[in-house]
Amino acid sequence: MSFSWSSTFLVGTATTFSQGDKIILPQTALESIIQAHASAPSSYPSDQTDSTYDPTSWENPPSYYNNNNISKKQDLPSPLTFQIRNPANRLLTHGGVREFSALDNQVHLPLWMMNSLSVSEGDQVMIKYLLLPKGTWAKFRPLTTDFFSEVLDLRALLEASLRSHYTTLTKGEILKVQQGNKEFEFLVGDLKPEHSAGQAVCITDTDLEVDIEPLETDMQQQHQHQQQQNSVIQNGKITQTNGMSTSLSHMMNSSRDRSLKIGFESHGEVVVDSYQCWSIDIPNRNSGIQITVNVVPPTTTAVSVDTEDLDVVVSTKAPVSLEDHIWANFESLNPRVITIPASDQEYSRKQEDGSQLIHIGLYGRASSTSSLTSEASSSSAMATAETVKGIVRYSIVVRYYDGESLSASSSSGATTNVQQQQEIPNKDAPGYQECTNCGSWIPERTIMLHTNFCLRNNAKCDRCGQVMKKDELPNHFHCDHCDKGSLASNARDMIRGLHSHESYCGDRTIQCQKCSAMVSLKDVQVHAQNHEFQRQNQPAPQLCSNQNCLRIKSSGGGNAGAGTASGGSNNILGLCQLCFGPFWIPTEDPKNQKLVQRLARKYHSQLMTGCGNSWCRNEYCASFRGQGLDATTAATELMGILKEAKVGASTTSYIQGGKTWLCVDEGATRKKVMAELLHQDLQAKYSIEWCIKALEMEKSDLEAASQWLNLHAPRKQK
Repeated sequence: MSFSWSSTFLVGTATTFSQGDKIILPQTALESIIQAHASAPSSYPSDQTDSTYDPTSWENPPSYYNNNNISKKQDLPSPLTFQIRNPANRLLTHGGVREFSALDNQVHLPLWMMNSLSVSEGDQVMIKYLLLPKGTWAKFRPLTTDFFSEVLDLRALLEASLRSHYTTLTKGEILKVQQGNKEFEFLVGDLKPEHSAGQAVCITDTDLEVDIEPLETDMQQQHQHQQQQNSVIQNGKITQTNGMSTSLSHMMNSSRDRSLKIGFESHGEVVVDSYQCWSIDIPNRNSGIQITVNVVPPTTTAVSVDTEDLDVVVSTKAPVSLEDHIWANFESLNPRVITIPASDQEYSRKQEDGSQLIHIGLYGRASSTSSLTSEASSSSAMATAETVKGIVRYSIVVRYYDGESLSASSSSGATTNVQQQQEIPNKDAPGYQECTNCGSWIPERTIMLHTNFCLRNNAKCDRCGQVMKKDELPNHFHCDHCDKGSLASNARDMIRGLHSHESYCGDRTIQCQKCSAMVSLKDVQVHAQNHEFQRQNQPAPQLCSNQNCLRIKSSGGGNAGAGTASGGSNNILGLCQLCFGPFWIPTEDPKNQKLVQRLARKYHSQLMTGCGNSWCRNEYCASFRGQGLDATTAATELMGILKEAKVGASTTSYIQGGKTWLCVDEGATRKKVMAELLHQDLQAKYSIEWCIKALEMEKSDLEAASQWLNLHAPRKQK
């Protein structure tokens, strides 16, 4: 059963494994794939194709209707194969999936695949599920000659590498195979089945016949030269997605921005189905700009080429493409004009990196008509058509625009036929249609493309009608208390960069949910930061030194002497009140001798007879161990654990780090287990002391304790 699934992801860091075509997707991708597979229509055959089926009888159901088919409908195809595409340059490749453990909205690709697609960390790629046919035959061309002397059985090495590391093969990719410390490269040539979509096949669970093509000398020299000139895309594709041959240097030039200068006309050319990118520095954002592009028709008499073959897209961020842009012009006639006023919110916004660049992308479209106009011979006509096929030549100029006319900033003297722009360009013009979302007038032939993009990325304010990006709409609001829009007049608020609206309405107060204090709206953020500072710097609760208890010691009084405290937690053993109770004595014990004797007798009793409780988890108790020790062995073992209490003749107060191992009641044992479980569930974000504190505050409710920790406990510093 086939199904459709595709999504876009941001490229994360490269995977640690260099070989293979397997990628790492997030868990959300697996969930959406399962959902798409479950909602796909069934591919069961019609009942009429089964001659044994009788609709009036229950005895002979359709032959395909059985439990095996029902269960198979729920199973995902194996292996999952994907098409990975770079929307900026339309390069694509294929691969399988290694695991679903990436962060949401991220994908991790092998380094060679990132180079092949010309993407880097943070770029966007489109991943689409594609059911590839099982490959039966593949041809490889070695790109080096040293394997003749290094590898005894090249075919076996290649087959072993494919079986271990690869799920798919894509025509035009360069395959790397390692043997020891040596690395050999092979160009993936022809594949069978030959008419598979995208020139790719799946090689898992199939008998793949491998054919190795002899190495050509000139190809080897060319490949070595390209490696020296450009090591970045040495794993890049050698053919485009449509199978037409192209050079690696052209791929580099198409992805590198050229520079424009305000007022100066520039010329260029772009290959059909590819981009030519320009960038221009506009430091003066007080004036708008107007971008004018004119397509130059080919100077030939043998062939008439349609000039409606150029789309213009503009953005403040690179790379700019048909899928990712802010302004665009899809007109079919010269001049192609894009006017960006100074009041445009995207244009006037300062970029995060401080850049003032505007990026312009010119996308070449294939000619819609091409007819011979002369009676030249068929051979000469075909030769001329091949010369001009796929190349679009153009001129481009950017000038400042002040609303009515262009400013006289053209120092090159170049003139362009630019018409006066209306308040709404192309309004009610023939062949144009208004976008129902943003109100722009768009050519009818591209209104569907624009509308889909606009609805997906832009939103319109119902109150003021302003159009903005969807992620900016939550921050866009209209104040019901004031209509102020200038800078604040209050000196304190001016220093903080507040506007008059923020200063005026920010004086209103609300009650802090944490401390119940009344805080002005403009000071809420600072007030919350104070709470966070206090939270992160509060001392951790002091726990009982008994490793089986871990109750929080109270701050009750009692002197630090040896057992003369009135049951308080301030004792030299560091025990809580309940654990210290059996060791309290009313007489003086200046050298702690009686305290140590009582502790030793307690340990000796635990090791010989135990506490008799089935829930005991004390590792120094006979009940937990299942058997007791004899008196001599118990005396020897207790000497070691007695030292860890850190109590001596001169000890007057609890020494940090002192530990005891005493049996406790069932409630204390259960609380310790729950604290350790909570600590593990929260991935050790909070210390065990705060986990125990949370359980005490929320009366052993794990869910409530987790919420209490998120609100009150300091997080561990990474």
